[in-house]
Amino acid sequence: MKRLLLLASLTGSLVAHDVIGWIPPYQLGASRKALAHRAGAVTADQWLSRMGLQFWILTPEGKLAYAERGETITDAEVAHFRNWGKAKGVPVLLTVYNHDGKIWDWQRARSAFALHRDALVTSLVDEMTRHGLDGIDLDLEGEGYLDADREAYGAFVKALSTAVHAKGKLLTVDSFHSPCFNAPNMAWWGDWQGQVDGIHSMGYGDLYEANAASFTPEGGKPCAEGAAIFRFSWQIEWAKGKGFRPAQVLLGIPGWQYEWGGAALPKHLEDLAKVGAGCAVWDIPSTLGSDKDPRWGSETAWAALARFKRQK
Repeated sequence: MKRLLLLASLTGSLVAHDVIGWIPPYQLGASRKALAHRAGAVTADQWLSRMGLQFWILTPEGKLAYAERGETITDAEVAHFRNWGKAKGVPVLLTVYNHDGKIWDWQRARSAFALHRDALVTSLVDEMTRHGLDGIDLDLEGEGYLDADREAYGAFVKALSTAVHAKGKLLTVDSFHSPCFNAPNMAWWGDWQGQVDGIHSMGYGDLYEANAASFTPEGGKPCAEGAAIFRFSWQIEWAKGKGFRPAQVLLGIPGWQYEWGGAALPKHLEDLAKVGAGCAVWDIPSTLGSDKDPRWGSETAWAALARFKRQK
């Protein structure tokens, strides 16, 4: 029960649906502007319930380093966003990932979590503690058929969960949005039941309630026997079958598109509310609107997000 209550206690008792957004290790100026933006009467803290800083890349030896993506990440940058979160009541998580600037390097990730698990757990918890952050978010991504690594990944999540929750902090995991391809994927979710506070299903423009498409991985069979796996409701029914409450699952929505799947953001948020899920927005700089889709920075968009966050 303590773990199930942890997320609610950190995000605030008035939050009905969790909304996470990430700050990538680039466009730092745009991220600052987005967090300071006022869309009519709506500010970012009114729709964000937590925030991930995707500033850290792991090493094959289970250590951490600041990512190098054309801008310099420093302790001062971490402190700036952490302090914003503390002032606004928005928990800020350490997001670790495995993109080396060119590819999602699964071999790097596998070496760290499978061969140097204890070192990686220690590195993550120590860095989280050093910066006074509210938890850890795992964004380790691999492309292809990688189920051979499922057991080792599950053991790593369990070990990290024990260490993170002992400090009263959050642990969340980013997952691919099908149960039959890439890693980690939905078939692995059951391994994390009772271990993680939230799962982010990274479907973004693929996920919407009206999506009736099936998915067949290259060289493989139709996933889930040809089911419409990208519907919001299908994703949540799957999660429930793996022991997760709908509120623990945040389904990805694209910050660079205001309309996808034949509907606009407010309609998709209404559909998400009906199934009881949260939403995961990639990424915070794009919610400013700018040249990707100006409507994202509008009062209509931000008010819809704020309404979703509070909607019972």
